Amino acid sequence: MPKPRIEKRRMKGHKASSDYPCGICDEEVGDDDDGIYCESGCDLWYHRTCTGMTVGAYKLLTTEVDAEWACDNCIKRGGVKLVVKKPGQISNSLDTPKINGTTK
Repeated sequence: MPKPRIEKRRMKGHKASSDYPCGICDEEVGDDDDGIYCESGCDLWYHRTCTGMTVGAYKLLTTEVDAEWACDNCIKRGGVKLVVKKPGQISNSLDTPKINGTTK
């Protein structure tokens, strides 16, 4: 099931004349563009091509219901968790440190 498109919001105080300016090129991110929303930080829209994201990565990200994307600027500023475990997820072997094959 495709990820629902997040409703675009008017960005207060942004210098661009469009309602949804790209956080990189400042041009409108329209409904027909491959747009990606920084859900984990600045709450801006970006053109897929401006971010350097491949078509394959974009399709994967937009079809994965639990996926969130953060722009490079927000990641560099810090405070954005790169991996988030959703409540109710089953833990896997990476969650528990093991020493010599046994759970610590």
